[in-house]
Amino acid sequence: MKRTLVETYKSISGSIEFALNKFGYAKDELIVLCMHSTPADQMNHFTEMLQFLTGHFKPISASDIPLYFSGKMSDGPFIMFTFDDGLKNNLHVARLLAKKNIGAMFFLVPDFISSENQEKYYRTNIRQAIDPSFDKIAEDFSAMNAADITELVSLGHSIGSHTMSHLLRVDSNREMVMREVVESRNVLQLDHGFTIDSFCSPIDSLFSINQLAKELINMHYGFHYTTFPGLNAMHKNPHLIFRRNIEVNWSLPKIKFALGRWDLNRWVQRIQQFEQL
Repeated sequence: MKRTLVETYKSISGSIEFALNKFGYAKDELIVLCMHSTPADQMNHFTEMLQFLTGHFKPISASDIPLYFSGKMSDGPFIMFTFDDGLKNNLHVARLLAKKNIGAMFFLVPDFISSENQEKYYRTNIRQAIDPSFDKIAEDFSAMNAADITELVSLGHSIGSHTMSHLLRVDSNREMVMREVVESRNVLQLDHGFTIDSFCSPIDSLFSINQLAKELINMHYGFHYTTFPGLNAMHKNPHLIFRRNIEVNWSLPKIKFALGRWDLNRWVQRIQQFEQL
């Protein structure tokens, strides 16, 4: 009941805010989307979502991010797609975006890729709560393999680290932090032959990143994609990239809420806590 009320509130609020100002972001604003599973039977819905988003934002590719954070892009507002966990069903959305000449970022988990029982690994270490009406077939629980990852890059997309195991937490010891942050990058580069310069913190950046992890990310990566929503144009910090979580099956009113401003204030204190690490 509570969840239904929250969903209703978000849909109504999103619709009202959008009706009032149509987002109304500055020309140098960048909205980075955080998405996850993208099942094949959701691609028609994603196409409708993409049409709506590109009607209000200029899509940029992951390869444009260095230019954006150098302050040399101001003909937006912009939108960028990122996908966490490296699920095999992400290939559907990767191919669709490539047809539109949009290059996305896909964050991979090496232990998930190498797991002998990927469905068990996914359900245990990445996403415990599964909606059986959404994720239904093997590719919805499986990781992309080496050939899939090569295809991603050949389509114009980029890959980054989403930690080694997806189990990085603020109470992780030094050895685990090194493995999750530094070794994950080394493994991805060695196994797939692509330079890894982007890191994405899992679960909740405030719950997964401690001071050591933050220092190592800043040292070994050029970009840190967080779980915090916010205004990237205001900060222009490549090691504190704000993202807005939406999913491929969300309604447009709910997406409008996620991409709006009305919910941002409650994140300010959490972002400040992270900045003080």
